Amino acid sequence: MRFRVFGNAAGQGNLMAMTDVPENEENSGVPVQVLAENSAIAARRLRFFYPGSKEAPLCGHALLGAVRALQMTAGQVETAAGVMQVRCDGELAEVNLGARESPAIDLEGFSACWLGLMPGNIHLEGVHSAGKAKLCIWVDSLQALNAAEFNLPALADWNQGRDFSGYVLYTEHEGQLYARATNPLFNMPEDPACGVCCSALPLTISEAGCSVMMGFPDYPNRIHLRCEAGNIWAGGRVTPA
Repeated sequence: MRFRVFGNAAGQGNLMAMTDVPENEENSGVPVQVLAENSAIAARRLRFFYPGSKEAPLCGHALLGAVRALQMTAGQVETAAGVMQVRCDGELAEVNLGARESPAIDLEGFSACWLGLMPGNIHLEGVHSAGKAKLCIWVDSLQALNAAEFNLPALADWNQGRDFSGYVLYTEHEGQLYARATNPLFNMPEDPACGVCCSALPLTISEAGCSVMMGFPDYPNRIHLRCEAGNIWAGGRVTPA
C-alpha cells in the first residue's frame, strides 16, 4: 500500500509505502518504506527504511501514512525513537511528538556556502527536537530559501559526530511559513514534506495551530502543527497514492 502524506490537494504529498521486509531498494522511488511488526508495549511497532535500506529511528510522514494504512483511529505505536500517541480521523492523521527540547550542540565551523548562500542570508537557530533533533536555520527571505542548494557531502561530513539527524531551513513570507529539509546521513537529499522537521522549528505554536508549507519549488505540501498540554502534534492529509 502506498500513500501520499501532507498533500494540500489531490495527488500531492510525500510518498510512503508499507513493506513486508526490512528494506527499501536504492532505486525504489519511495522515500520511506514502513515495516509494521507486533509490539509488546503498543498497538504496533513501526520501522522506517530510506533508500538503500538505511534504517531511521523515526520518519513523521511515513508514520502518519502507516497510521492511516493500519486504520488506527487512536492509540500508540512503538518506534526506535520511543512510544508515540497517534490518531486518525478520515484523511487527517496526527502524531504527538512530545515537548520541544533544545540540546546544546557545538555548531562551530558551519558554513553558509554548504547551502549555496551567503552568511548574511542565514541565522543558525540551534538544534531543536520534537521527536528527532534537527539543526534549524532561519533564512532571510523566500527568494534565498528557493536559491539554496545543499552540498550533501560537506553537510554529511560536518554532521558526523553531532547528535542531530538533519537540517531544516525556514522563512516567513506574507504571513506563511515555508521550509526545506535535507537529511544527508540517511540518503535523503531533500525531504519534500517532514512533520518531524517542522515540529523541531523554534516556533510559538498555540492550540489553534499553524501550518508550514514544504515541497520546493512549488510548496504543495502543508504540515499542520498544534500544541496541546505542552506537546506538539504534527499532522496532515493522508490519501492513497
